[in-house]
Amino acid sequence: MKKDKKQVVYTTSERLTLFVFALSFCAYIINVLLGKASIHWGWNTFYLSNVGEFILLLFASVALIATALHAEHREESQSTNHEKGENSHE
Repeated sequence: MKKDKKQVVYTTSERLTLFVFALSFCAYIINVLLGKASIHWGWNTFYLSNVGEFILLLFASVALIATALHAEHREESQSTNHEKGENSHE
């Protein structure tokens, strides 16, 4: 017996916000590693301060939340439209 799996299809706006999330989160991780390396090995590299790190994490969290809310709204509207279609056939 096969289990029906939902195919996850992202809209263009969801892909864009996921890209913003991935980009800002990766930039945060790279910044943390550069900061640690510059302290540990005495490198003289540029890295963001606490405020910069906060802004990167803010962008990442807002993008991820926006994606989740948009996907949830899309699924709810699809299920509502599907239920309306079933009720109209009765």
